[in-house]
Amino acid sequence: MKNKGTKNNNSKKKPTNGKNSTVKTIKKQSTFEYLIVNIICMFLFVAFGYIAIMSFLQTSVFDQSAYSSEKIIYQLDNIALNIFCTAVFAVFVFKMKKHYDFFAKVNLRFMEVGLVVYTFLLGLIWIFSVASVPAADSQSVFETATGAAVGDYTSITGNGEFYNSAYYNGHAYYNYYPFQLGFVFISEIVYRIFGISSSMPVQVINVICVAVAYFGIAKITKLVFKKRSIEFIAILLLAGCFQPMLFSTFVYGNIIGMCCAIWASYFLIKYFQTSKYLLLLPCAGLLVLATMAKYNNMIYLVAFVIMLTVHTVREKKWQSIAFALALCIATAGINNLIILSYESRANTKLADGVSQTMYLDMGLNDSYMAPGWYNGIALETYKSSNLDNKIADQRAWNDIKNRLDVFGRNPGYAIEFFGKKIVSQWNEPTFESIWVSEVKSHSYNVNSIGNGMYNGSLGQFFELYFNLYIQILYILFVIGIFCLFQKRKTNIETALLLLVVLGGFGYHLLFEGKSQYILTYIILLIPTAAFGMNTILEGKYTKVKEIVGKLKAIPEKKKA
Repeated sequence: MKNKGTKNNNSKKKPTNGKNSTVKTIKKQSTFEYLIVNIICMFLFVAFGYIAIMSFLQTSVFDQSAYSSEKIIYQLDNIALNIFCTAVFAVFVFKMKKHYDFFAKVNLRFMEVGLVVYTFLLGLIWIFSVASVPAADSQSVFETATGAAVGDYTSITGNGEFYNSAYYNGHAYYNYYPFQLGFVFISEIVYRIFGISSSMPVQVINVICVAVAYFGIAKITKLVFKKRSIEFIAILLLAGCFQPMLFSTFVYGNIIGMCCAIWASYFLIKYFQTSKYLLLLPCAGLLVLATMAKYNNMIYLVAFVIMLTVHTVREKKWQSIAFALALCIATAGINNLIILSYESRANTKLADGVSQTMYLDMGLNDSYMAPGWYNGIALETYKSSNLDNKIADQRAWNDIKNRLDVFGRNPGYAIEFFGKKIVSQWNEPTFESIWVSEVKSHSYNVNSIGNGMYNGSLGQFFELYFNLYIQILYILFVIGIFCLFQKRKTNIETALLLLVVLGGFGYHLLFEGKSQYILTYIILLIPTAAFGMNTILEGKYTKVKEIVGKLKAIPEKKKA
């Protein structure tokens, strides 16, 4: 395809590699774009370089003596085993170089369909094996959504008995967390269709969303890196990522929000490549759904706005910045409209809820779980302020200033605090995907698969597997970032998901942390990790071969 405004005297088109080429784009990059995307890559390279190193040395696990309370302990890893397994994987990768042509020839449509079916079936087997019942926050959402489906709004008004009424001092749960009504709205629609007797319909939708999200990551990999072999590797890495499948039992907005946000990213990347404005419509709709399902997906909104701003500078078109503004209005507006809708239906007025300032206060304090994890500070500050945000925020800011003063006077403690907070989230290899169903009640007896995962050898195998999988994924991701910079493939298309990951890393470094929050970012590493592995497979390693050849020649010279 010829760029507009360029001359080409040669009437013959240049041949393309039909086996390995998937998408053609016009390469165009401004200095501003180059600076922004490489700053993103630099921060991620440093952050995940540290995480990758720590994954060899230390693993975060749940204390079995206090399992239900999510208490994290730090175990020294078997470094020799980690090095051995990584070395075996490295040997496997280099052995695969001989079969690299196969990666470019494989039928990717078959692989994509196979990935979706495989993921869906494994997810279904798991959710029906354990039949998990909602508890805590997910129980509050389930109670409200099923009640609203039949016209009962007791749990919103706070009048009468509702789940955990005493814990919230008789106030409705949504006076503390009104943003949860977005997922209540989605759940209510599901329960109106499938009935209110069980949360299983939402769990099945979670399974579907995991499969669709995996398909989305594969399509983004194809769209961004334009090589069949890289998509093939990404599909293999996705097939080995079982944690989101296991997490499908959690009746919450994490998985649905992740799926919608990934496909919103797909349409935005495609818009960057084609400048087709119609692609912005599904992008906007899916991002709004993502933030409704899980408010933390506002991180995607921030990433989208930044990249749309860069795109505006690069292309000198105002439409992108206009769309960024429209996205901000739509995502904030729809969530406020949903809250107003439930207030009207329940004939009540909800408080503003726990603010981000209070979440920051919680994230900077110690916890019985792990540094910066849930500790009740935000909730207690809000309670003691009689649900007055101004008073609560002022108290939170005072505590934040005190904590920053403590960190400033004790830099060693600050380094230890944030170091442990990072490791407890990013190097807890299960990401609570097993814990989230094991600690809950079950609607019927758990079968042999569930029991084997909870208490048997199956669970022990997966714990070991998850640890090794995450180590390798982090290593490949760091290599992929380095190769993006080295091969000058950093642009707003390759860096969009990277910016989301950086946003998630930074947010949960400072605000409330938990390993389950990290789960939805893990599969975003896969496209770049696949690119890193593909770069290794493509390498010629001429100098290395020369050195190996000389070493092999030494015994022969001695014999002579």
